Amino acid sequence: MGNSIEEKTSLKRSQGTYELPEITDDLSCPVCGKKTLKMSRTLYKLPDGDDIFILLLECNECNYRKTDMISMFTAFQPGEYRLCVDDGDLTHKIFRGATGNLDIEEIGVSIERGPAANFDFTNIEGILLKIEEKLKFFLETNPIDSIEWKNCNESIKRLRKCMAGEMVFNVVLKDTDGGSYITPTSADKMTFVPYKKKKDQPDKKNS
Repeated sequence: MGNSIEEKTSLKRSQGTYELPEITDDLSCPVCGKKTLKMSRTLYKLPDGDDIFILLLECNECNYRKTDMISMFTAFQPGEYRLCVDDGDLTHKIFRGATGNLDIEEIGVSIERGPAANFDFTNIEGILLKIEEKLKFFLETNPIDSIEWKNCNESIKRLRKCMAGEMVFNVVLKDTDGGSYITPTSADKMTFVPYKKKKDQPDKKNS
């Protein structure tokens, strides 16, 4: 309890975490408008060596809470990543920014990001589990004799084969603005095709 700042930060670094200095300025809550918003920022090192920046906003007055997680290794290069999962390995990591849309063609599922989407990181297994949850909800809340129900039922069957390593599938991550990417466990499993710069997009070097 009498540890110095240096000792505390060194301890947290050894555990993979380093908390940045506290922000003492009064911050207004975007919901209730009162200056009771607290902001904490943390750099966290993942077991495989990647660093992520975690931003947490909390309001003690109205219980507003928002968390953003940003990879420190994001290339911010617009393009399309295509990852082939042919060996049952679901540990490949996926980092998605606000414009990172994801397709799994073999399942017939597309996940589009909304304008208010936060940066999200997970792995292939996490993505498949989220998809399974949404497909199960659809099956439970829609007529069993509809064509949509039948299509959804086929999708969940194929998804479960993917999860069991019984079916080869491709994960396609498209980001027109950059900031999203895939970290494969094997580099030969993934390809990346950069998008061409838009004609009306200024060259940063000359601006």
